[in-house]
Amino acid sequence: MALKENLKAIKTEINTEEQFLENFIKGERFVRKYKLYFVSFVIIFVLWLIVSFIMDTIKESNVKESNEIYANLLIKNDDKALLDRLKDKNLNLYAIFLMQKLAKNPMDTQILQELNALSENEKVEPLFRNIIALANNDKSIFLKDYAKILEAYMLLEQKKIEEANVLLAQIKSNTPLEQIAKNFKHYQGISQ
Repeated sequence: MALKENLKAIKTEINTEEQFLENFIKGERFVRKYKLYFVSFVIIFVLWLIVSFIMDTIKESNVKESNEIYANLLIKNDDKALLDRLKDKNLNLYAIFLMQKLAKNPMDTQILQELNALSENEKVEPLFRNIIALANNDKSIFLKDYAKILEAYMLLEQKKIEEANVLLAQIKSNTPLEQIAKNFKHYQGISQ
């Protein structure tokens, strides 16, 4: 009896070892078959990590340098060399600096011309281009609803309610400015 049980135990043990070896051989075949793909994937992944790390480091370095130049420009307002370096490094920060200078001196035609040139430059962020266009009293595509609100407000101050109503009605209902337009209509007694 004990001998039969021992034989059964040995058979099951041999069967499990056999299955283990069989699965190991299947796994080895699978790895051999797709070895090139695995190695390629690992190499591409490692290269992607390295490139993204380098790109992030370069971007961070450019941001730090741009911020240092901008901080120095705030101290030395008229340093032409710093201004040119900022223009080369970061056009968006350069546009912000020019808009700050324009706020201090709104009649400076040189700054206005430079801002007009920047508003047409494709390297400048679209939001900045539209803000510059709005500051220059040009029609801004991105901020057109905001411009309509401002224009309607001026018309309401002049008691031109019908004209303001026409402008406020042009503001689409899915924009964040819709509630402001409704408030203007309500405040001035314009029926909705």
